[in-house]
Amino acid sequence: LHEFKPQELANMAWAFATVKHEARTLFAALAHVSEGQLHDFKPQGFANVVWAFATAKYKAPTLFAALACASEPRLHEFNPQELANTAWAFATVEHKAPTLFAALACASEVLLHEFKPQELANTA
Repeated sequence: LHEFKPQELANMAWAFATVKHEARTLFAALAHVSEGQLHDFKPQGFANVVWAFATAKYKAPTLFAALACASEPRLHEFNPQELANTAWAFATVEHKAPTLFAALACASEVLLHEFKPQELANTA
């Protein structure tokens, strides 16, 4: 996994979460490797990683704390789906990140007219 690029890490997490294959050891390794590459993640990668971990019901507080810090200043780059999925994932794993949620609210407000109904529901 150390040779994986951020998009490959996100894709791997997404794939295992999507097929609901329990892979605790893999998710632990993905969390560890992802933490060291957060500066290279694109918005879709951020959103896919947190979505995958939340869907897999794998809590990774250190990863989520690092993702909150790394993604917050870049939320203006996120599209509505990425904002909604990020909010949903943090809420689902019950990771407290008040500063991130305040920033998500501001970023979402700017793009509110672009949100689809499901994306709005995910942020409610």
